[in-house]
Amino acid sequence: MLPYFGKRTKWVACMIVGHKRLRAMRWALVLAIVVIPLCFLPEWFGDMKIEDLLRKNIIENSLTFTYGEGRTVKCYNENPENQVGVSYVFLPSFADMDRIGVDAEADKVEFAGGKQNITVVRGEHAVCSFEPGTAYQTCFYDAGGEEIGNETIVFLKSENMPTMYVWTRTGSMERLDADKKYKEKASVELLDESGENLFSDDIKNISARGNQTFDYEKKSYQINLKAPVDFMEMGMSDKWILLSNVYDPAYIRNKLTYEMALQAGMPGSPRSEYMDVYFNGNYAGMYQLCEKVEIGENRLEIADLEEQNRALNGEVLDHVEVFVSEDGKKKGFRLAYNPQDITGGYLIEHDYGEKFGEEASGFITEQGEPFVLKNPAHASEAEVAYIGGLMQEIEDAIRAEDGYHPVTGKHYTEYIDLESWADKYLVEEITRNNGGGATSSYFYKPQDGISTKIYGGPVWDYDKGYGNATSFNKNTRDLGLLTLHVANTAWFYYLYQHEEFVDMVKKEYAEKFSGYLSEMADIKADEYLDRIEAAAVPDRARFTHVYRTFGEDALDYRAQAEEVKQFIRERKAFLDEVWLENAEVYMVRFLDESGDIVYCFGVKAGECIEELPVQEGNGRKFLGWRTDTQEFLTSQTPVTEDMTVYAAWE
Repeated sequence: MLPYFGKRTKWVACMIVGHKRLRAMRWALVLAIVVIPLCFLPEWFGDMKIEDLLRKNIIENSLTFTYGEGRTVKCYNENPENQVGVSYVFLPSFADMDRIGVDAEADKVEFAGGKQNITVVRGEHAVCSFEPGTAYQTCFYDAGGEEIGNETIVFLKSENMPTMYVWTRTGSMERLDADKKYKEKASVELLDESGENLFSDDIKNISARGNQTFDYEKKSYQINLKAPVDFMEMGMSDKWILLSNVYDPAYIRNKLTYEMALQAGMPGSPRSEYMDVYFNGNYAGMYQLCEKVEIGENRLEIADLEEQNRALNGEVLDHVEVFVSEDGKKKGFRLAYNPQDITGGYLIEHDYGEKFGEEASGFITEQGEPFVLKNPAHASEAEVAYIGGLMQEIEDAIRAEDGYHPVTGKHYTEYIDLESWADKYLVEEITRNNGGGATSSYFYKPQDGISTKIYGGPVWDYDKGYGNATSFNKNTRDLGLLTLHVANTAWFYYLYQHEEFVDMVKKEYAEKFSGYLSEMADIKADEYLDRIEAAAVPDRARFTHVYRTFGEDALDYRAQAEEVKQFIRERKAFLDEVWLENAEVYMVRFLDESGDIVYCFGVKAGECIEELPVQEGNGRKFLGWRTDTQEFLTSQTPVTEDMTVYAAWE
């Protein structure tokens, strides 16, 4: 028999062994219940995410593609015009299609298409070669090898195009796209077509812009930098415009016009370059990076009254009391201090209706011409009175039959720089710009020490030119005299009644524009189209549903561009007859019920007006345009003399 202590020792030993076994069993249980499942959680969560994507029918978003030193992009399939089951991967010019990284959340993804099939498994970063434009039949599989979804994925790659990346502070464009007045801090990167970094820094802010175009998904934006930068050798500036060209299915109307103004030597004409743009890593389309129409170095180089007003009045300028004259025709700010010299510089825009109401400073002439002051935007009472009074004297002089102001005795040519006004008129008339006499129509005034005259320009906004508007706007064989828009200016109609202005128009057309129009139609247009050819493909895939709203024809940008080129050729032929060959032209004035000029067309003797304008009558039926003999003017009526026609209603 064992001694007592021996038995106890054996019992204790057994107990210890038992506890160890129990502890081991407990740890095994914990391992089975907690630790081992944790190892599989990523896979389980991955499966759950895949199932969620399947339910939402966006399984292709389980793929992440990497290019260009770690930049990532997802598939895009939100265009309602795209075929169901087809997604796109939009890539910039510098992306190496032979080295596209792929990460999958499904257990296995197979791409079938191109020269070889590609397989990617979850957890393994694959570097693959894809062919641009090829439709890859893509299948997604679970851990058991069962197919859980499929999609057609097409890789679209731009070429020969710089790329701009904009990263907003919130990581979203939602608020920016909802409110033009909202500004958000951001950072910007600009890379050339090979991927070399041209600029990378935080910026002050970005904001959306535009009038009618603001209602479209593809919007334009203004970016405000912290310091001036020379983008693409366009000159140093801290303000730049990303122009969407959404209203121009041919992409080239603005580019053609800005270049025409530049070659004509018109000060402040915007330089521009096409580029691809990504917002927060997502492809946003092909844009036109433009200089802004503004006063400043490398832009419109005249004195900056807004800057002077701010220097004199300090930060209070943003909170100072506004003023509106008793008749409502003058508005601005009650500034405590004015610069010594308020004769310049001014940047003035002809605007109308609601747009005029949105601006802080401006004036309306006695004949109802509305002008806003873009600079100084915070104009004092004295500044508004000065420039408004000067513009009123211009109106009075050009409306006078002999061109002399009835009070001051000055001829209208003493008020305006005739050459620049002729050039401004020519650009609007050549393009037959629908809004040329109504909005985005600029004038400027330097200080008297430089010139006492007001100048025409700079040019801006031609997406509704070259026949890209309805009905009579498409006519190539008459003069519109900047009266094409429902809210237009009559100033150029009156100017065209004066021999000096017409002579200057003919001179400038012959020397600067006629020859260049042939170059535009036969060389420049194709030069721009070749440059954007590859970039237009992803832009079209991204915004098919937007362009379709302009009609089925709008989907073929090359065909649209051919129409632009043909418009230029036909327009040149007519204008050569009028201004080079001195063909006789008669004026047809269209008057409303109040006796005001609504439109005025200049028609070559013996020709007809191709399509007549139509009036809106608040529920009444518009019958047409009656002559003094009570006959109706039609599109088959030859014009053999100056005539006035009147709106007729049922």
